[in-house]
Amino acid sequence: MAYSVETNTTNTPFAQLRESLDKAERLVVQVDGKSIVEFLTLLDSIEQQFTELEASDSDLRPEQSRWDSLLSRINSKPDPIVHAAHVAGGMDKLRAANPPAESFWWHLDQEVAKRRFHAVRRAVTTLVAIVVVAVVGYYAINYFFPPDPEAVMMVETTNSLDHLIEASNWQGALDLVKAVRAQLPNNAELMIWEEVFNERLGNQEAAKTASEEAQKALASTPALYWVTLGNSRLRVNDLQGAKDAGEQGLKVDPNEPQVYFLLGGVAESAGDNATAINYFQKTSELAEGNNPQLAVIARVRMGQLLQSPGSLASPASTPTAMP
Repeated sequence: MAYSVETNTTNTPFAQLRESLDKAERLVVQVDGKSIVEFLTLLDSIEQQFTELEASDSDLRPEQSRWDSLLSRINSKPDPIVHAAHVAGGMDKLRAANPPAESFWWHLDQEVAKRRFHAVRRAVTTLVAIVVVAVVGYYAINYFFPPDPEAVMMVETTNSLDHLIEASNWQGALDLVKAVRAQLPNNAELMIWEEVFNERLGNQEAAKTASEEAQKALASTPALYWVTLGNSRLRVNDLQGAKDAGEQGLKVDPNEPQVYFLLGGVAESAGDNATAINYFQKTSELAEGNNPQLAVIARVRMGQLLQSPGSLASPASTPTAMP
């Protein structure tokens, strides 16, 4: 039958085991290059003490629980111990100086190296998997859902036009639009750009012809023609032309939020923040139900202008045309 060991005498093996456990529990949280050898050899001593006391059929359940907890901590957080050993010359040197050094705590450097290797391998495997999935997904999407060639061409054309507009190279921009129109003859956006660049160059007849073609192409949505024309004129800094397009859009559809958004942009570009705020407010009200994204953008623009010095607006007023 197991029996409890009397612990009142401090020099008993049982008391010595408790003292060793106390010391090991203190050292494990502050082990360094100076205390690492003492700590590792203390673990050897505790292991030996358990072996001897278990042979005497002692009741070691409380102490065994402490020992298991200590070993679990060492196993789960080996890096501080390995670092301390490195400061003291490395685990190889410590093992050679303290034979037989067979217990696992003398080989924590190997365990740390193995864990780091597995961690790196998992990270590399995960990264490779992500790259493979991304590449396969990209080609799969392009294979099963190929991009619209017209959309791709328009994106590339728009990017090129941005540079030409920035340089005020109207002839170059017109030449590009005509070249792309040869491939996309029914694209209304290109028709409108042709109109705008001809206006910039003073080619009124050519601009009129392009305008008629664009209005015919957008006959089912006439307000969209004026909005697109106004935005295009605004991009080439033709504020008056953009304003005129917006006012024509109001005549066609006084409830189209994009028209008010266009006029708000014109007013903002002209430095009339109060009018721009009113237009953006009207845009938000009209777009709230069927174009929430535009409503949000309009509120953001309005909020930015309200923070600008001198931006006095009359929220109650409802703009119908640029003053």
